[in-house]
Amino acid sequence: MRFRRGICQISERDINEINNLRAFVAEAIEVLRRCPKPDTFIGRKTQEPFPREAERTGNIARQLS
Repeated sequence: MRFRRGICQISERDINEINNLRAFVAEAIEVLRRCPKPDTFIGRKTQEPFPREAERTGNIARQLS
């Protein structure tokens, strides 16, 4: 089936909605440019314990064995 142009006309309501969405997206882009990048924890070494915590957990592990 071939696509025909001009079969469907966009209503005035649809045009207004599209313009509102474009303005919303433009505002969202501007806000994102002004704000700092979100912290995603990528690259962090959160799996490693704190230095003093390692000492404590090591002592507990030795006591259990």
